Amino acid sequence: MALLLRLVGGGGVIRRTPITLKAPLVTQWSRPLFTTPSSAGMQAQTPEDYWAKNKRLRRPVSPHMTIYKPQITSLLSLSHRASGIILSAAISGFSIGMLLLPGSYPYYLGVLQSMQFGGVLIYGAKFLLALPFMFHLCNGVRHLVWDMGYGFTLRALYKSGYLVVGLSLLTSGAIAAL
Repeated sequence: MALLLRLVGGGGVIRRTPITLKAPLVTQWSRPLFTTPSSAGMQAQTPEDYWAKNKRLRRPVSPHMTIYKPQITSLLSLSHRASGIILSAAISGFSIGMLLLPGSYPYYLGVLQSMQFGGVLIYGAKFLLALPFMFHLCNGVRHLVWDMGYGFTLRALYKSGYLVVGLSLLTSGAIAAL
């Protein structure tokens, strides 16, 4: 399509005729918007390294971490990325581990059941396993709602953030109780 437009635009089908205007402000307004500095001006400047300039001006390397107060939106965004990375690493590690270990999965599940851990410890372990899944799921749904264009007011952002945290805790507790 782009090639067709180029051919039609510049290939002789449509002829462009230059328009010349003679007015006092035309020359002032018609100069290019983006200009490059002259080579003489470039050579007059002292070459300063990017990092040296930032060090001289005492600029922090990552100002978003040192300047802004943590908010629920930024914390949930960071947690969503972290839970995605943790889930990906855990599922990949578990899968590779099951492939490389000599026994089968039911064998190792039987070994785990023969250790007879207490109910509180098993519930806590199941809750900690379910929490990243449920949080990533709930926050992912929140992002899908944002993709549809809803929930961008400040009140809706905080409401949905607290809803995501509450729902992920509740669903993790319910799944751990199974």
